[in-house]
Amino acid sequence: MRAGILVNSLPAALTIYDEFKRVPDCEVLVLLFPAPNDSQSLARHVARLFLRRGGLKSLRLVLGRKVIRFRKPLTHAKTLTRLQGLELDIGLHKSGEIYRQSTIDAFRLGILNPHIGMLPRFRGRSVMEWSVLEGEPVGITVFFIDSNIDTGERIVLSEEIDISDCRSLREARERLFNLDAVFFRRAIELLGSEGFEYKLNDGSGHRYYVMSRLFRGAVEKIIMNFEL
Repeated sequence: MRAGILVNSLPAALTIYDEFKRVPDCEVLVLLFPAPNDSQSLARHVARLFLRRGGLKSLRLVLGRKVIRFRKPLTHAKTLTRLQGLELDIGLHKSGEIYRQSTIDAFRLGILNPHIGMLPRFRGRSVMEWSVLEGEPVGITVFFIDSNIDTGERIVLSEEIDISDCRSLREARERLFNLDAVFFRRAIELLGSEGFEYKLNDGSGHRYYVMSRLFRGAVEKIIMNFEL
């Protein structure tokens, strides 16, 4: 299995890269794409990381030729040609990009996304907050994306996450986002297991939009009053 972590900065890839050391027979590359209006050199990416955390890990990635830097945006034809040439099986979404179908098709199986909502019920934006407000389970769904909003039919893994001990909305969101590396690894392991079958994202749920400040305040109060 060959996977590529799609990122706009090196720090975003490190936790995922480290988690995949536990997966046998899986080669992982870091695919570094420029963010909009970003002209930083690879050296600047590494330098910026050294000022934060994990600098030595990043340096090992670069020296080990595990980082592939694309100078053109993800939508550029040269980028797409180079991406296809890598012959990767799976992409791991960790960038701020919205992917066109041509980019998704550059990976043999597609691009995985760790969605912080339970599909098919909750798709779109602020889905963790809407789940709490409606009294529904909070969780993570790892699925293969398509070119629309959370409508990819192939769900690999879906699991409820307990946030009852979180004391704020920010803490709850961080808990779910920080589980992306673990859920990516588990999804890859499931895909390689005998007899694995996809769950169906049948489109039966609703598409949600960014929650207003008023409703976010209500969700904050609900989380603060969870019984421990």
